[in-house]
Amino acid sequence: MRDLVLTAVHSHVALWNAMERESWIALFSPAMVFEDPVGTPEKVGLDAVNKTWDRSFKPGRRWTLHPEQIVGAGNEAAVVMRNEGDLDGKQVVVRSIEIFSVNAEGQLIRIRSFFDQPTDFALSQYFTPERVD
Repeated sequence: MRDLVLTAVHSHVALWNAMERESWIALFSPAMVFEDPVGTPEKVGLDAVNKTWDRSFKPGRRWTLHPEQIVGAGNEAAVVMRNEGDLDGKQVVVRSIEIFSVNAEGQLIRIRSFFDQPTDFALSQYFTPERVD
């Protein structure tokens, strides 16, 4: 299982950064659950997967993922992630700790993202406690 989750994390990052939307979406189980950020209502299913992509790649917004450390155990991996954004020409960084879980087929079934809300720029409301779907 450890190999499955590590492969899923690396594929998640590579496909996201390459902006390969359909291949990225194919990594997820239809029962996927996002806690993004943790402490807000869960986002569930492939609708949440699509919205996560669409809210991250709005015109003028581009995010890339840079894992700094990945620790896998069983069907889960903890990742220290540096999220680099270009928001209308402004370069920003959000550091997070993310917990990835996969099913027996290696599909992503849950991602829990822990991060402080930035104070010097605005995230899409989809990624805030005041979430708007």
